[in-house]
Amino acid sequence: MIATLSVVWLFDLPDPISILIGAVLIVSGPTVVLPILTFINPSAHVRNVLKWEGILIDPIGAIIAVVVFGSLAVDNGKVAIDLVEIVLSLASGAAAGAAAAFVLMPILGTRRLAARDKVAATLMLVVASFAAADALFADSGLIATVAMGIVLANQRRVKTDYIVEFKETLVPILVGILFILLAANVDIDAVADLGWRGLALVAILVVVVRPLGVATLFGLPFGWRERTFFAAMAPRGIVAASTASAFGLSLTEDGVKGAEMVIPITFFVIIGTVLIYALGSPSLARFLGLAGEQPPSLIFLGAPRWAVALGAAVTEAGAEVRFWTDDEGRAREVEESGMMAFGGPLDPHSDRASEVLETNPTVIMASSDDTLNQSLAFQLAEIYEPDQIYRLRSPEDKAPLMHSSAMLLFDSQGSTGEIDRRLSAGDVMKVLEPGEQLPEGSMPLASIKVRHGSSPATIRMASTHSDHLIGPTARLVALAPAPSA
Repeated sequence: MIATLSVVWLFDLPDPISILIGAVLIVSGPTVVLPILTFINPSAHVRNVLKWEGILIDPIGAIIAVVVFGSLAVDNGKVAIDLVEIVLSLASGAAAGAAAAFVLMPILGTRRLAARDKVAATLMLVVASFAAADALFADSGLIATVAMGIVLANQRRVKTDYIVEFKETLVPILVGILFILLAANVDIDAVADLGWRGLALVAILVVVVRPLGVATLFGLPFGWRERTFFAAMAPRGIVAASTASAFGLSLTEDGVKGAEMVIPITFFVIIGTVLIYALGSPSLARFLGLAGEQPPSLIFLGAPRWAVALGAAVTEAGAEVRFWTDDEGRAREVEESGMMAFGGPLDPHSDRASEVLETNPTVIMASSDDTLNQSLAFQLAEIYEPDQIYRLRSPEDKAPLMHSSAMLLFDSQGSTGEIDRRLSAGDVMKVLEPGEQLPEGSMPLASIKVRHGSSPATIRMASTHSDHLIGPTARLVALAPAPSA
């Protein structure tokens, strides 16, 4: 509402065009927000709010913009909003999207098709639902695709992992191409001519609209630091650019007064908000003490005795450690040591695994099943950076089942047995601060590098060569000889 009134006041545009621009500017920019958050590395509490805001507000804002555009009745260059068309647009889009989702479910559930065929079928039905919705009622295709996604995401009959994996590859390619194509439609002179009026609109969005939006969090468990940071993070991105380009060009061709301003105003806001938030948010986060709050993360798949002891020491060094195990006794020991344990089926491509692995952790395959270790190490090394994934060495009498780029944990196959023997003999896990001398007879096991400047906090485990563990900003975890009496 404030954005719409600001556009009316600053640019003297017709009310329907101002409402359309205000609707377009509702969206955030997750393609911009997420890289900024990755650089700042705030706590999960802060990151999740901004991440899901961007994910949810984009389809909501885009639907509102599409509905407003679809309701504009153009007559000899004049526009007006038709409320009946808004209802018809929403209804036809939702019906087409839901129908496509229900048609797709048995296709995803069948065993007769390979994963690549299911991905192709999904893409085909997304396009079909878009076209069908547009055929039922003009400009309702986006509503159909969003409705289809909502239905699929909230059903439990079939797995949608194939779609997620395909989307992670397709989206960056499409976004890059789309930005180039959209920028080609922008008249740079028209954007620059907005001058002080464009700057005033950006200032209103940044200083007035966003803080008022964050004020709605009153009563929720966020401190003043988090609220301040939320108020300083609302860049616009690809969705605003694409909707503005589609609507602005169409209305301009119809000779609608003021339609030629839709694209320049939107791109001015995109450029202004991205510059302000991308350059200012990291400094503000450091000032508020929110930068680098997310500790480095370590996950053990399996919970043998040596891993629980090592995990407790890594936790003491400032990392977040979690264990997967279906052994209730081992899970109890993990929790008694102050760490988290979880169980259940293991599937690196599942939604649950994606949530667990979202913190970009170091993962150690430490189960007693060598085949499981090798299989999971192979799959995870294909998804994440290979130097994040470690597995135990296979028994000497067992040939590797698959060649993986994952790191081999420790320097020999018997290292875990030696750690267990030394722990039984009274040796202790010791955390050494950066620069502290390694005690004689100690075995370096892990290093935790604290965040330094723009370099994120990381965990490295001992492998064939352990010299890489020691650094000027790293805490070292070592198995030290038992203290003398």
